[in-house]
Amino acid sequence: MSKRTRTTTDVSSSKGSKKPRTLPPSPHGPFWNGTTIDPEIITVLVNNRDEAFHYDVETSRLDLVQEIWEHEIIPFLNVKELAMLRPTCRWCEEQWQEFLKRNTFHVPEQVPTINEAMRIGFNLAKQKDYLKEKPLVVVLSEGEHVVEGNFTDSNGNVRENTLDTTCSNISFVGQSKDKTTVHGGFGVSNKKNVTVKSLTLTNPNGKYGLYVEGEEASVEMMGVSVRECSNSGLVVYSSASVKATQCEFSENGDTGVYMFGGLEGIFTDCSFHHNGWHGVLAQDFALVELRGEQTEIHHNNQSGLFACHNATINIYIPSRSITTLVHDNQEERDLKTFNRAKIQSQLSSSSLELTVIHPVAE
Repeated sequence: MSKRTRTTTDVSSSKGSKKPRTLPPSPHGPFWNGTTIDPEIITVLVNNRDEAFHYDVETSRLDLVQEIWEHEIIPFLNVKELAMLRPTCRWCEEQWQEFLKRNTFHVPEQVPTINEAMRIGFNLAKQKDYLKEKPLVVVLSEGEHVVEGNFTDSNGNVRENTLDTTCSNISFVGQSKDKTTVHGGFGVSNKKNVTVKSLTLTNPNGKYGLYVEGEEASVEMMGVSVRECSNSGLVVYSSASVKATQCEFSENGDTGVYMFGGLEGIFTDCSFHHNGWHGVLAQDFALVELRGEQTEIHHNNQSGLFACHNATINIYIPSRSITTLVHDNQEERDLKTFNRAKIQSQLSSSSLELTVIHPVAE
């Protein structure tokens, strides 16, 4: 009897004095609980449990950390995940620094959308200085990319479905104009060394494919098709500068290229065709240069080339006659000038001298 009583007393005393169990810190971090609810991960683990083994650095012929982490795991992490891992250990910080050195990330593999790419690019530009020779490169995959949100220009006008390019020295590179399409436009205000390459821009629900403004703004386009924008394909305003090579401006509701306000645009081997108004419109002291034997201006609903209000269009293509270069535009207006503007051409390859080919308009 006494033995039973003593046992009961001991149990009761033990329960009353029991303290909460304290677990040792997890080597995987404070929030790891050793379980997952992801059905795909669970399936992989179950199907491969008989083949699992513990890694032994001394007996394994593979450098698992180097091979698996660096070449198998890290490439699959997006930019956000890599940034989150950065403070966990020195090695992850080194991987982040390696990512920064590459100056490149991919949409959607590492960043889901082109808008998110611009947001990340803006933040990265705060951490390091990108240069014209070493820009931040946003690589756009094959397929379609949709621009969300608006761009507000310096006059307070809202350009719908247009990406606000918020940093300089940045390049957007597609796979080709036949493989990568951006639904929306780019807005560039006083940002320099912005490049758009190897893609198609189309903005039927917004006004422009590319809107560039400000004396600090400079944009280069290579292998880009700008088409089916509700207004103009390319607008350059207020002392900005643009260079375009092997680009196409077509089927836009208004004008293929509209340049105004004391600026310069150089177009090499570009085509301007089937636009609602003009192929190229230069206005208010704008200077446009056309170069390259593959240049074509045709089948626009009004003028092929239109210069007005002290603007100048210079043509440096002596190997081709003007009639083969600018043709089949409506209303018999292949060339048009107005209000002290002029269109000039280099007539001989042996001389850079320009000759006025359309009367200077009063």
